[in-house]
Amino acid sequence: MQFHITTDEVPVRQRFELWNAAIFGTLAISVQPFADNDAPFRAQLAARVSGPLLHLDFDADGFGASRQSREIAHRRWDSYWVYRESGPGAWFRIAGQELTTTAGDLVIADADAPFETRADRYAHQLWLIPKTLLDPHLPALRRPLVMRLSRQDGVNALAESYLAALTHNWDELSEAEMGPIADTLGRLIGIVCGAAADAQPDAVRAGRLAEAMRFIDRHLADPDLSPAGVATALRISVRTLHAAFEQSGTSFARHVARRRLEECRAALLGNKGRAVTDIAFAWGFSSLSGFYRAFHAAFGMTPGDLRAVGRGKQGQRLCPWTPSGGFAP
Repeated sequence: MQFHITTDEVPVRQRFELWNAAIFGTLAISVQPFADNDAPFRAQLAARVSGPLLHLDFDADGFGASRQSREIAHRRWDSYWVYRESGPGAWFRIAGQELTTTAGDLVIADADAPFETRADRYAHQLWLIPKTLLDPHLPALRRPLVMRLSRQDGVNALAESYLAALTHNWDELSEAEMGPIADTLGRLIGIVCGAAADAQPDAVRAGRLAEAMRFIDRHLADPDLSPAGVATALRISVRTLHAAFEQSGTSFARHVARRRLEECRAALLGNKGRAVTDIAFAWGFSSLSGFYRAFHAAFGMTPGDLRAVGRGKQGQRLCPWTPSGGFAP
């Protein structure tokens, strides 16, 4: 299930009223406008539900918001929320604790703890994870849980990369697949909150794999992309990197080749005037003959044939998630 709320097509005077009703009706959160802001209010919210997880993407002008006893009584979530800051930041008071986020921060907190927040602009993502899924993996911490993670490295980076991969692939995942993926996410968040990583080797490998694939996507055009370079950047051994890929049923080399071919295929269809050679070299292929062989093996046609048939034949698209929470070739 998914839905989208926007104020764009609403008369200016009615926009905040609509937003207030939508946020209270969806999340049981009350919102208040800033008294000194006369600019036309604009906001949008995209929400998706699959399996045990809810994902929300906010982009809105500034306002104040709160979830206190009245709102909590209206709807209890029995969940934790994971907040990822993409904008300039927001101020929070959660269960009496004050914190201010900056771009890239993660905040993990009890969704039924009283909170208030304000920001000049909201640009963030939010995931709701049931307590029944996360509680078994959390260490003994102060309750209600409130934790801010301001640096995305080490185990923090594993959870953040896994969240990013989950969000990117969300629409291609079935309800059945989402359950074990959510379980792996819960185990990674437990590690982030202080649980022993040694007790969750499969979750750590899944996080390593998500982090490696994210790094590969960012450097796919580099013809010198190599296991040694990726391992060094991620501060892991080459052996650990290969083990993460092998558990998923593929290899580093096959994954890189497949992703490059997908990007080449998209470029061939998206810009039919661009030379095939230019596209192949732009996405990291060092040999034109090798590119043609790999392309034909993957899609059953040459780049020229693909352009001839256009978008009528879409070919196979890589779907990197498996029900185990890992990735497929």
